[in-house]
Amino acid sequence: MIKYHNNALYNSEFDDIYFNTYEPLAECEYAYSSALDGVNKSAIVVAEAGFGVGLNFFCTIAKFKSLNKKSLHYIAVEKYPFSKDELASIYEQFGLDSAIYKEFLDSYHIVPNSLLRIYLLNHTIILDLYFGDILEFLDECEFRADVWYLDGFAPSKNPQMWSEEFLSNLACYSYKDTIIRSFSCARVVRDRLSQNGFEVGKLKGYHKKREMLQAICIEPKSRIKKQIWFDLPIVTNPKTILIIGAGISGLAIATLFKEAGFNVVVAESNEKAAQGASSNLAGICAPLITQPGVALGDMHMSSFLLSRQFYKQFGGDFVDFCGCDEYLVNDKMLSKFNHDSKFFSISNDIYPKANIDLAMQIQPQNLCFALAKNLEIYYGYEYKSLKQLESCYEVNFSNLKTIKADVVIFANGNRAKELFISEFSDAYMQLSSVRGQTTLVDEFMSLNRPLSARGYITKAIHGVQLVGASYARSDDDALPRSSDDDENIALVDEFLSNKKPNIIGSNVGFRGYSGDRFPIIGGIHNASEYIKIYNSLLWTKNKPSNKSPVYYQNLLISAAHGSRGLSTSILGANILLDMVLGRQICVKKSTINALNPSRFIIRKLKKGLVKSSS
Repeated sequence: MIKYHNNALYNSEFDDIYFNTYEPLAECEYAYSSALDGVNKSAIVVAEAGFGVGLNFFCTIAKFKSLNKKSLHYIAVEKYPFSKDELASIYEQFGLDSAIYKEFLDSYHIVPNSLLRIYLLNHTIILDLYFGDILEFLDECEFRADVWYLDGFAPSKNPQMWSEEFLSNLACYSYKDTIIRSFSCARVVRDRLSQNGFEVGKLKGYHKKREMLQAICIEPKSRIKKQIWFDLPIVTNPKTILIIGAGISGLAIATLFKEAGFNVVVAESNEKAAQGASSNLAGICAPLITQPGVALGDMHMSSFLLSRQFYKQFGGDFVDFCGCDEYLVNDKMLSKFNHDSKFFSISNDIYPKANIDLAMQIQPQNLCFALAKNLEIYYGYEYKSLKQLESCYEVNFSNLKTIKADVVIFANGNRAKELFISEFSDAYMQLSSVRGQTTLVDEFMSLNRPLSARGYITKAIHGVQLVGASYARSDDDALPRSSDDDENIALVDEFLSNKKPNIIGSNVGFRGYSGDRFPIIGGIHNASEYIKIYNSLLWTKNKPSNKSPVYYQNLLISAAHGSRGLSTSILGANILLDMVLGRQICVKKSTINALNPSRFIIRKLKKGLVKSSS
């Protein structure tokens, strides 16, 4: 709830105001964003401790635009965030650029202890906003900033932000000559910075404030690595990108990489795009709701919010932002929704019903066709093998053709298990393929939004509705079965009102799944080297290690997206682009670790269940 004290926005938690009432925007520019004048780079990274209402962020955007720089990556933390409605009312008071702040608010959603990525101005500006504790923020993020804003409340009011533990770590998140700006010139702040790699001085303060702090990093430091086996791969010389697979995962990767300026080629084994798990007429893209703090739910929420931004930019007529209704047909489903959330509301119908207004109905195959039109795709190219040359990879296909590329990204869905066993010799990957059949029927139920219960029913598309879906492990039958259609109809029996829908078609797809339900996204690890390096993890897993992991150079993967691939495949595209560009990843580090393809062999190594072949 917004509170004011003497006409100034006030935080009762810290008994302090957010900013001065005298020209707050001018003060933000003077104290903070003017520091960008001292950065001689075209791509600028700014980090802020204490995002507050975001005035420094918007002043920095204005400054960035005036400097004609290439990109701005703004990384911030806020433990006590304002709601979207509160921010909207505050911004109206300040005469901010409404186009910018409305674009920001459109993607602003609070997920506690999570990192929110927002793209602005056609991806030239990225905001990564962590909602949580400042020390957790440091653990969950990995970056170096060109400028730091220390804009928390006064040290006497908010000692944790100015603690030795926080300030002593700033040199690990800074370059040489990184600039720190702060209103606070408290002696304890100056001493802690000067003792931890910074040259500290004072500048004249704004208006009636006598002075403010500026510090320059003279000695950047390295972080002590936690779980070093999950360190990210370093991608070198990434000019040409080859993507294996033209489903939604591969095409989303290709689209984002092409937009980022890379030379992108896609190789697809079929004669057209979207012939696998992405081949359905329609599907529901909604977040997996769990109780707060469940890692799988946190990952899916981050994934879903990223996917909304992607589909708003690239979805065109094939994405319907209509929301969906999820019927909670048993106690297990009901328990997942038994908490307060901004992402759903509960109403009563034939079952309790969760109204998820941010959800989307997507036409996967039609969308893939539309994305494919803007990409260079080679059809009938079934992946066979690859060979590393001196400066790139040569990839061989079953049609005896080859393609050369600096970076190879596998987005080949349910074929990933075979890839790891035959090509990369990791028998510990827990991957499986699941057969799913959907049923197409003449429109039988008028819906404003799709519904999901034991099965799901989509809104009609040109008089056709989709009902789904069967789920069969270890079943490789690619032909539709009438028994599966009957099973799909039976799953939504309570919504049929004794009508029997007229079945007009079926579609079979195969989804890749992992043993822990997380996708596999990241660098492809060298399993034999992992076994050599980490064979003592049973005894040393809780001790610091300096043994860096070994990845196959410039080989990446995004696969095992399961039934929510319309969301997680977009997460994969964003993560891989961040990795290749070497920037802060779009989700927190614990989530990246949970997605790392090496996690299965690491778990076995920690339990002493892997024997070295040497």
